[in-house]
Amino acid sequence: MFGFNRKKPLKLVPFAQAKPRTFGALLCDGVTAHNVPSFADLLALHASLQREHESVRVLVSLDDLGQASYTSGHGVEAYELDDTEDHDLSGLGDEVFEDGEHVGYLSTMAEFPIRLANLIELSEEVELGQVVGLLEWDTPGDANDLLTINRHPDQALRIAAEQEIICQFVPVASASDAIAAFPNGYFNSDLNPMQNHVLARHLEAKYDLSLFGIGSRFLGFRRQEALSEHMAQALASELVAFYSGPPPGAANELKRLITDRDWLLLRYTES
Repeated sequence: MFGFNRKKPLKLVPFAQAKPRTFGALLCDGVTAHNVPSFADLLALHASLQREHESVRVLVSLDDLGQASYTSGHGVEAYELDDTEDHDLSGLGDEVFEDGEHVGYLSTMAEFPIRLANLIELSEEVELGQVVGLLEWDTPGDANDLLTINRHPDQALRIAAEQEIICQFVPVASASDAIAAFPNGYFNSDLNPMQNHVLARHLEAKYDLSLFGIGSRFLGFRRQEALSEHMAQALASELVAFYSGPPPGAANELKRLITDRDWLLLRYTES
């Protein structure tokens, strides 16, 4: 029976060696992480990769990579984030053209600026106030409210069950813009990629919370220093008001939970 409970070591595989199989093409370089046992280990991995790649923003997949990849691909199509109209294509390689015409979808790292520009342009039409209250505080039986997911991130994200976690090196200065590498929010009842982008940009500007991960249901944020009690109070009040139907005392409870903490999880889907 010796060795049955032995944990497998963390393994990082560069995209250049074996690119992950995803529903939509990944437009950024990166590595695939295998055997990440916990949320704490994922935070440590992200921090390590970010230190090694200071010129980019490292974006990791969070919960359910397969589903997140599927909805990301469909979200890109639904919102035409890969539309090449009015973009300068003169610097692209021959592999993205057929008979002199662009193939109609993005598939190379050189094309990432096209998607980023499209996302930013569409996001300009969205105001944060327009999405306040679109999501319920929780859905019965799902244990997906702000308090539960931030108390028990391992259970919410099911990190130990993830066979692969992709870590993309996104060539952007602002963490919120990294969403363009893995845009998500496809179903009508969820926040869409532009709404997620606006939300992430707001949290980055006001609270120094940088987007570091996105999955099929959750967004992950972190900051250089832990939240003070004063900042945690302001953030908690705003986040609780963002969802519809929070219970009494939720803001104070969330404040106690995130004070002296440097990370935060948010649900961007209905369930």
